[in-house]
Amino acid sequence: MAQHTLEMITETVGYFPGSVNIGFVQGKTGAILIDSGLDTQTAKKIKKGLDAIAQPLSAIVQTHAHADHFGGNAYLLSCWPAAQVYAPPLEEAIIRYPLLEPIYLGMGAQPLDELRNKFLLAEASRVDHLLPTEGRVEIDETCFEVIPLPGHSWNQVGLVVDRICFSADSYLGEETLKKHKLPFLVDAHETLLSLVKLLESNYRGYLPGHGPYTTSPEAVLTQNIHCHRRLYGMIEEILSEERTLEQALALVCERLQISIENATSYVLYRTALMGYFIGLLKEERIRYRFAANQWLWGKHDGLDR
Repeated sequence: MAQHTLEMITETVGYFPGSVNIGFVQGKTGAILIDSGLDTQTAKKIKKGLDAIAQPLSAIVQTHAHADHFGGNAYLLSCWPAAQVYAPPLEEAIIRYPLLEPIYLGMGAQPLDELRNKFLLAEASRVDHLLPTEGRVEIDETCFEVIPLPGHSWNQVGLVVDRICFSADSYLGEETLKKHKLPFLVDAHETLLSLVKLLESNYRGYLPGHGPYTTSPEAVLTQNIHCHRRLYGMIEEILSEERTLEQALALVCERLQISIENATSYVLYRTALMGYFIGLLKEERIRYRFAANQWLWGKHDGLDR
């Protein structure tokens, strides 16, 4: 399906489908987009879609600061300079200074040239307004409910308008979940809490960042929960013997039949695994210590899991 073809859900709410879904809300003076996609190429398709319905861009509301969700900002803002950009705290800093993404993925060091690609390093964008991580906000005379959905990113939010929940990357569509095997996240514990929050909600419809729109999300949310819990169990088993993060990553990838062949994939999988470590650590299922100049992780002593 062409990404510039707008799919309407209600009279005023819809989305541009694609590898990254981009939300659309009809504001008082123009279109409000929820995220902007990966790059200029995507943004040009979105502009074509907005031009087709004679709608200027009023605002872009960011759910989180990964390059595939704000990479279209720069082009769209060059076309509509008066459009306003909203983003959650901390996420907004990365949107304004996108080099921070390959920096944190590269353990804080100067990023390798190989990490300076459009998937990790988007073009910088201004952010005009801090979005609350919870509560209600009015944008172009349209009321949004903001719900915290951390885990995939630190201050990721979902946005609800007309009882349609734009749920960002809090869960992945079934096909995307199968493809990635080790989903990217920064905190598996928070990810699971966000999934339970969505499972207990009762909105009219749900649109993830990657996957199809649905009015019945229970099955896909449950699949995501089972995926994370299954990975928890695998990681605990691997850590029955103390290992470094890198040693554990090699074994996890072997189990999942993942072949890492470039720096981009490596830093994404390494960060994801650390996010699972953080979740297991919060739940007191693993521990760490330092020995022989190594940071060793192991299954928590005395826990019958």
